[in-house]
Amino acid sequence: MRNNQLPLVSVRISAYNHDKYIAAAIESVINQTYKNLELIIINDGSTDNTHDIILKYAEECQKRFVRFEYRSRGNKGLSATLNECIKWSKGKYATGTASDDIMLPNKISLLVEELEKLDDNYVVAFGDANFIDANSDKIYLNPNTGESTKREIGINSFLDFYTYTRHINYKNKDVFGSYKTLLGGNYLPAMSAVVKLEKIREVGAWTNGNRIEDWEMWLKLSKKYKFILIDEVVALYRWHEDNSVKTNKINLEVDTIKLILQEKEYARSDYLNVWENMYIDKLLFFIKLKRFDLFFKFLELQYIGNFILFVSIRKIRSFLGKLRM
Repeated sequence: MRNNQLPLVSVRISAYNHDKYIAAAIESVINQTYKNLELIIINDGSTDNTHDIILKYAEECQKRFVRFEYRSRGNKGLSATLNECIKWSKGKYATGTASDDIMLPNKISLLVEELEKLDDNYVVAFGDANFIDANSDKIYLNPNTGESTKREIGINSFLDFYTYTRHINYKNKDVFGSYKTLLGGNYLPAMSAVVKLEKIREVGAWTNGNRIEDWEMWLKLSKKYKFILIDEVVALYRWHEDNSVKTNKINLEVDTIKLILQEKEYARSDYLNVWENMYIDKLLFFIKLKRFDLFFKFLELQYIGNFILFVSIRKIRSFLGKLRM
């Protein structure tokens, strides 16, 4: 498509205390081969030098993008920030990057071109992402522990890493992004996605205060629409000590089980087994951490028998596994 025929794409960056990385994130949007872009940056109450660094790029962004908006305000959390970005956005498509991640130059061109070919049942196009460390060096993750190394031992692909233990054949188009697979947990790289903006609004965007916003959005959309995978790496996901999956694990697990409970009615008809396994697995997580307060807070008595059976089967499998060694 010629530049004057390209649909407008709204790009959002939600920034929070990433003065080490925000410059690379902004530059990766500036360097997109796709031309018809608007960029919206919200600084969600950063207390470091994030604001000053963003201001250094303001003039360049005004020249590069058909529209550039920047707002710095007090902290409201990521979901509230994303909702604010969506209200400002004017594009046909929306995409984003965290302020510590990087888009590769062809990301938007590749994904928008694919979505433009497809019918209205398809609302999200994904590529893959590779892992990098705090210094932007390529790293490989142990799929069982999450430990990283620069040696080629482990997994560098986001999709491979998050589907490894679940044995999801994500390259199967009938499996990729299905509600059933997503009910068992998120495995999709948000930094590698382009979404039809009207569909985000249609499903009510994100729930303010929810800290697992990506998973919430994919579950909402997968109930009605299809996702497409372009099997190419289009972004870099930064794996460092300040990742929320490392620093905020308990709160993330609490929000996870809240979301699971919200899905119970929808999942009851066709996906009850998947739902129960996910729910009980999260209860077991609280037991392992000796957070009995959270266990009893989220325990629904009708599932206590299933929980006991679930734990018993795990113990038997573990015992049999040791016998084989």
